[in-house]
Amino acid sequence: MHTIVRIHEEDESFQQFLTGKLREYNNVHSVHHREIREAVVPVVQLKIEQEGHVIAGLYGSVYWGWFDLDRLWVDSNVQGQRLGSRLLEEGETIARSLGAKRVKLTTFSFQAKSFYERFGYTVAGVLPDYPPGSDYYMMMKVL
Repeated sequence: MHTIVRIHEEDESFQQFLTGKLREYNNVHSVHHREIREAVVPVVQLKIEQEGHVIAGLYGSVYWGWFDLDRLWVDSNVQGQRLGSRLLEEGETIARSLGAKRVKLTTFSFQAKSFYERFGYTVAGVLPDYPPGSDYYMMMKVL
């Protein structure tokens, strides 16, 4: 008989155990996963400063021919000045030079979906009502 044990406190070693087991499985079944673990993955990091303070930034990585755009942020005090547009365009250019053919990102309905659509991004998937009252979008673009 198998017993399910509920762990009541966060257990980082257990999380690492699961991560290790999933990586072992993926390494056996996907050459891409196996190779990426040993590769140096290039990152794209851009920031815009004003008077020594970061007012906008972008971060992502390039692997498997994709630019995984993880974060794009613009301070609300300077929105509307095309800073996000400039960062996105420059990030895409750099990613393309690093071998990216496509871009993927995620955003919520209360964030920047329409912003990305203006740059040619399309919805590849959606989780409705996540979190409640909002939708979560995976978006992509061919560079």
